Amino acid sequence: MALVEIDDIELGAPQPGKIRAFALDAPRIGGRDVYDVEIAGWALGDGQRVTDVEIHQAGGVLRRTPLDQQRRDVLRDHPDAPESGIVGFRTWLSVVGLEPEVDLQLRAVLTDGTRARLGKISLRHQPVRSGFEPKLQPLMLTTMGRAGTTWTMRLLSEHPEIVVHRWHPYELRTARYWWHMLKTLSEPRDPHHSAQADHFQTNKHWIGYNPFYPEPIAVTPGLGEWMGRDYVEDLARFCQRSAEEAYLRIAAGQNQTGVKYMAEKHRADNLPWLVWELYPKAKELFLVRDFRDVYSSMLAFNQKFGRRAFGPSHIETDEEFASFLRNSTIRNLSRSWPKRQDRAHLIRYEDLITKPEETLRAILAYLELDASDATVAGMLERASAENPEMKRHLTSTDVSTSLGRWKSSLTPELQTVANNAFGDVLQQFGYQV
Repeated sequence: MALVEIDDIELGAPQPGKIRAFALDAPRIGGRDVYDVEIAGWALGDGQRVTDVEIHQAGGVLRRTPLDQQRRDVLRDHPDAPESGIVGFRTWLSVVGLEPEVDLQLRAVLTDGTRARLGKISLRHQPVRSGFEPKLQPLMLTTMGRAGTTWTMRLLSEHPEIVVHRWHPYELRTARYWWHMLKTLSEPRDPHHSAQADHFQTNKHWIGYNPFYPEPIAVTPGLGEWMGRDYVEDLARFCQRSAEEAYLRIAAGQNQTGVKYMAEKHRADNLPWLVWELYPKAKELFLVRDFRDVYSSMLAFNQKFGRRAFGPSHIETDEEFASFLRNSTIRNLSRSWPKRQDRAHLIRYEDLITKPEETLRAILAYLELDASDATVAGMLERASAENPEMKRHLTSTDVSTSLGRWKSSLTPELQTVANNAFGDVLQQFGYQV
């Protein structure tokens, strides 16, 4: 089987007032033996110009490319086109870290900023064949801020077979750094938003995508295949080895022997798909908390430290922040869990606080680790030891009062806002609205 299989290409219809005509020249249905896909075509606006084409998946833009290719054939067939023939686009997209089966949506960006759908590319891809044999498996804690992540990582760090860098607030993500490196350095050129062939060497703070692949590298026979396949696999092997070596040394420095997992916090973005691709035996814990409490805690954290630590600076009201939270991090969790629930494990923060022994045993059973009474009791006892940094992290007087805090800390108006914004996702994860 080829590394990438294009299964279907669906083109939308022209849209009066937006899209007059368009075509997709690449990809074609069939297989490719490199870890990327070419996407090329042209588009004519109706009444206004098409400036860019976006490739997006599950609501996130993977790449945006301008219309900068001259297409005399289009100008010949549409002589009254106002764009002087510069209506073509061409770009490439790496499949590394994408879901195994994915639909890529194409949409045109018009001069007035509106979008118009162009079509869909359905593809399947093989995992990167790095050949690396890991000694440690990744343990991903997929979650969001103020959901009990610090306490959960503290507990995990106290199991002898799980290595977590024990530095509050347990945010070290060195493995994620190496995996991010793989994703970035395996990505084909994007001279409009990443490294440029003429200028990359002048910026010592940024590497970016490879500005020479596929063009002009691919014009040399055999070089394109090496760059698009063998190089990617070699890079993956290096990044995996580096991530593991870092955690083996962390374990040694913390006097841990016989460790099986390296644990880090993760966001519900595309990177966990890359981890599953590289490590079929990886584990993933989805940690959720009543999103009304998360919202309340974020507002309290911002107020406590006098700055907007959560949410972009342009948000002016708490109502706007609730909408932002729903449409960003919470939406990503909501979409990710159903896709990976067959191999992941769900933790509710409330259960971890009110039923810690039972919840920990379920976690350890999922991880296939020692879950004896002595081990669970030891984890809870050591994690509960006095820690000044934990106190600074809290925004309520103690952990128990943080449960259901939204009922007392949010005004009635904001309670209504939170219920309306988060209601469907609360029900999805088993919370009452």
